[in-house]
Amino acid sequence: MEDSVIDRNLERIRKDLILQGLTYDPLTDDLLDHVCCMIESEMESGSAFESSYDKVMSVIEPGSIPKIQHQTLLLLDKKFQRMKNFTYLFGLSSALVTIIGAFFKRMHWPGAGILLTVGIAMVVLVFLPLYFIINYREQTEKKNPIFGIVGYLTLFLLLAGALFKIMHWPGAGILIEVSIAFLIVGFIPLYVVNVFQKGGGKKRTLPYIVMLMVGIALIMVYSHINMSKYLLDIYMEESLINETSLEIVSDQTAGLIELSSGNAEADVQENISRIHEKAGSLQKMITMMKEGMITFVEQPGMPINKIRDIDNRGAGREAIVDSGLGREFETESRDFREMLKVLVRDPVIMAQIEDHLEFTGKVWPYEHGTSNIVNDPLMKNYYKLTDASKGIALSEYVAIDYLLHQQ
Repeated sequence: MEDSVIDRNLERIRKDLILQGLTYDPLTDDLLDHVCCMIESEMESGSAFESSYDKVMSVIEPGSIPKIQHQTLLLLDKKFQRMKNFTYLFGLSSALVTIIGAFFKRMHWPGAGILLTVGIAMVVLVFLPLYFIINYREQTEKKNPIFGIVGYLTLFLLLAGALFKIMHWPGAGILIEVSIAFLIVGFIPLYVVNVFQKGGGKKRTLPYIVMLMVGIALIMVYSHINMSKYLLDIYMEESLINETSLEIVSDQTAGLIELSSGNAEADVQENISRIHEKAGSLQKMITMMKEGMITFVEQPGMPINKIRDIDNRGAGREAIVDSGLGREFETESRDFREMLKVLVRDPVIMAQIEDHLEFTGKVWPYEHGTSNIVNDPLMKNYYKLTDASKGIALSEYVAIDYLLHQQ
């Protein structure tokens, strides 16, 4: 009896399934058979056909049948399945290469940079594009691809910025700032809007505008956060220690020069005079750059421990980079180092001098060069100048003391 009732309504059930979005014939037969079995099971418990049918159909969520059909077609698409398997296999491989590169980098083993670069390049140039393509194709209802594109670009910029920072390549700071801006202004608002839509929201304009404004506000706040108060205090303390050391060393150097004026030979006195003159010129440049930064924040003549705007990020650009003093100082300080190399023949003494003048080496610009000066707060730049000033004073003292003892 149950079978005959179901058989009489078979076409009705088929049409209802088609009305819900079912179009693939092989899947239609399978689902039709499955629904009939469920109806039969309900009727066996004593329910009438209509109530059993209504109960079974109510279990099927709206839009679920097109999703099942879409997933079925994808499973039958061998090219898509190969592409999907390749994508996940490639993603696993690129992640392993990146992890191994990071481990090599931590252990300071050769090849770390190559492994990191290759691994991250594999992720951003191959895996992520394929992943977003697969994700888009698996959607039953094709949505605007802008969310996936913005998500990809955000990850691309974040990973590229991290790679540039790890490898000490120029432009790392800019890439990181751009990636954070992209994340806050682009990805986060779109993500919130996407969640809002999934929750049943109809109007998209208002939430997007609100989140966009919040993102812009966060960037503006972020742009004013340069360094924690704790770190600024440390740079302040070290700067004052450097300036105290500079005074002590300068007094001792003055004593050596006074001693040499009556006791040293003429050529030694001439060399001491050259060293002292060159060191004095460099110290004047440093003083001009320090005073320039303090003047930039409109507090000229104030000691550094009384400056209010020690986190100002424009002072270094103005007083060191744009003024041209920074570039001139780099050139002159390297000339000073080369002059001392000629005058000081003892390798041990020269090693001490080069240690004091480390800011003239090739590594220094990567850690404390122009791009860092532009982005660092006033206090950090002030510290770097006092550190260089102390190094010049110490190298001057060591060189003069060496010349006096060589007579």
